[in-house]
Amino acid sequence: MSNLLSIESAFLNLPQVKSAINLSEIKRARRSIENAQKSKFNHTMGMANLVKQAVEWFDSADGKAVFAEEGIQWSKADFGLKVFGWQKSYFYKVVKVATLDERILAAFNTACDNLGSEANRSLAGLLEFSRDIDLDSLEHAEDATEEQIAEAEEAAIAEAASAVETDERVETMFTMSWKNPAGRNVAIRVDANGQIITQNDSSEVSAAINFLSNAINNTRA
Repeated sequence: MSNLLSIESAFLNLPQVKSAINLSEIKRARRSIENAQKSKFNHTMGMANLVKQAVEWFDSADGKAVFAEEGIQWSKADFGLKVFGWQKSYFYKVVKVATLDERILAAFNTACDNLGSEANRSLAGLLEFSRDIDLDSLEHAEDATEEQIAEAEEAAIAEAASAVETDERVETMFTMSWKNPAGRNVAIRVDANGQIITQNDSSEVSAAINFLSNAINNTRA
């Protein structure tokens, strides 16, 4: 029950309406669904870590030696099917998410928390979220410090977090990102429903707006 007009909120808060549609039960059921999705996703990521460790052993010299000694010839797809019971496509998806930067996973979870029941908190959602985040291809100045590189990477992740996908895509009407020299980088998005999606607090967003306003005023001067 998001993106409600004030008159709509007032309507849903009428005692007779709340009673007639069992609004309290609806809210309770939505929270249960959100918690179940989060729990399932966390279990999947726990399994992904086990997959990563298992695949590292499979690819290691020790692992290959044991396979050879026992006369077992498995491809990596065979390994995924026989050990985890997964077909090749799903197995490789799990392998991919297991190698994602921890900051990407944290940003995805935060974005999903902000969206609530509208979030696509799933393996597919995480892969979609991370698809446009290529930290290895970010361009940096030759003399960039480790701190500056980390800030640039965090900005790229934050920008993706502000545009996290849901099952039903809502058109984005406004986006803004700002590399704050004195604090956290800012990324904010406003969709066609008027919903604001950001990981930043109001003071950080206000600082970004002030920076933009000052830049515009300086241009006009």
